[in-house]
Amino acid sequence: MAKAALKKSSDPRPTRSRGSLREQWRHAWHNCLQDLLLQPVATFLTVLVIAIALTLPGVCYLGWKNASLAADQWYPEPEITVYLQKTLTDPQAQAVADQLRQLPGASKLTYLSRADSLNEFRQWSGFSDALDMLNDNPLPAVAIIRPQGEFASEPGLSTLRDKLAAQQGVSEAKLDNTWLDRLTALTELVAQAALWMATLMLCAVFLIIGNSVRLNIFNRRDSIEVMKLIGATDGFILRPFLYGGALLGLAGGLLAWLLDSIIIWRLQLQVDKVMQMFGTSFTLRGPGLEEVLLLLIVSGMIGWCAAWLATVRHLREFAPK
Repeated sequence: MAKAALKKSSDPRPTRSRGSLREQWRHAWHNCLQDLLLQPVATFLTVLVIAIALTLPGVCYLGWKNASLAADQWYPEPEITVYLQKTLTDPQAQAVADQLRQLPGASKLTYLSRADSLNEFRQWSGFSDALDMLNDNPLPAVAIIRPQGEFASEPGLSTLRDKLAAQQGVSEAKLDNTWLDRLTALTELVAQAALWMATLMLCAVFLIIGNSVRLNIFNRRDSIEVMKLIGATDGFILRPFLYGGALLGLAGGLLAWLLDSIIIWRLQLQVDKVMQMFGTSFTLRGPGLEEVLLLLIVSGMIGWCAAWLATVRHLREFAPK
């Protein structure tokens, strides 16, 4: 039994198997790099086209990302204007405003009495003389609320507005979120454009890499037929092309990241000039580490899949003579 265990432990087959795999990987990488370096101009042009195709959706995504950040920085907070009933006296209206302030999300409240509302309207409307002719103040007391916490965005805004409108002494609650609706529509438009462009460009990258691999297969037609004659498996023949497709995708992704960073850097110079005119500042955000890693993973996987599809399809046409 001890001899059997010793014989099993000294069996050289696992070592030879591991050595064979390492040799196959080394051979595949050698052939892959050789194919790419034998035609440096063609390889560079392929990588450049892939990078440009990946840069376009990247720029759209960064545009959407920075537009959202700029909106958060500059756009005003949403407001809910609560009109109190005209029949309320000033103390009663003040009591209603204090009651509204106790509601969740409505702690940031500005109260304007009927007299304050009239004075404010008089200042910006330009109808001062006409207002002086009125016997009674036609304007109600107003409570302006800037929602806080979870009520500062949809659907919390609508929920808070409904709660305010249901309070006793309230005539109407109006949500002033026109700018929010426009901003949401604009950002959704940019996001949809980026999504469709990304889909089209990724399809283009798939076709570019697949065509490049197909040309490499036909350039190595004779060597593939020889390998089939001596008994090489399809996996052995396939591996260099898979590595080549993945490398093309990764190289295109890296170059696309570089182009995106250069575009953001150049645009930042123009943004700084515009911001100086308005007396403010804004820093454009380029691709982050997670976004770069995602770009490289996606581009590498596309290259691998495109190479696999092109190679498997065309290997069937090769048969040893």
